Amino acid sequence: MERKFRKEGLYRIAKGAFIIGAIVAISLGAMAAGLTGDEILQKVDDEAASLAEGSLISVVQFDNVYADGTSASNVFAGIGKKNEGQPEESLIYFKQPEDVAGTIFLSVKPVGEDARMWLYLPALGMAKELVADQQKQSFAGSTFSYKDMGNRSYADKYSAKLVGEETLTIGDEQRACYVLALTAKPDADADYPTGKAWVDKESFLMVKSEDYNESGNLERTMDVLSLTTFDGQLLASKMLATNALDKSSTTITFVKRQRPESEIPDSVFDPDNLATFDPATYGLND
Repeated sequence: MERKFRKEGLYRIAKGAFIIGAIVAISLGAMAAGLTGDEILQKVDDEAASLAEGSLISVVQFDNVYADGTSASNVFAGIGKKNEGQPEESLIYFKQPEDVAGTIFLSVKPVGEDARMWLYLPALGMAKELVADQQKQSFAGSTFSYKDMGNRSYADKYSAKLVGEETLTIGDEQRACYVLALTAKPDADADYPTGKAWVDKESFLMVKSEDYNESGNLERTMDVLSLTTFDGQLLASKMLATNALDKSSTTITFVKRQRPESEIPDSVFDPDNLATFDPATYGLND
């Protein structure tokens, strides 16, 4: 009898050890398969870069509400181009309102370098390169700067720590998200020293962000309001950016995204050629 009990006891101990070992193995496997904050942020950039591959045409509307309660709208048409190992090029043509129509913002970002930016004003008939301080100014009165419009990468400017997960409601969808705490890398040309980002776990689209200033105060928020798909990728169809200090805001609506029939030539993105740019060539007058 004693031998039987001892045998059963040893069996239970062995079985318990096996179960504990299995749980530990599963946990270690899950940790190994998990992504770090930096890896998630890199995937955000990689997904954005994959959309930018080749040539792209888009039309976007900005609806601005200013701190004093007044409002204004702008419509922009953009063309972009990015091929592996080549600079990322973007041209934004101002369509509306009429008093700024024909203005062009050009951004050229060589691989591994910060973007160079130019602003073409029809009244001057020439393009002026924007220096660092000018790049931080408001783009067309919006909550975005020229720098925001010309440089979309995060991983080269911020270190990210995975601090949790959260489910967000976007339109009529529930999206599971990673939550990242962002800290500007030493010597990085980042607009904000710290931030927080919510990244969709399936698509690695950043669907919400918070930017904090040097005093640690929330200065700007961005929320994706609705989603769409393009070229098989989940993308924002409407976004809201808000200045948390003065309560001004910009609602961004993506009116159109399409691929051109043929690749856009590099000459289009030459600042010396902006005076002769014809928006009709790419259907931007529609």
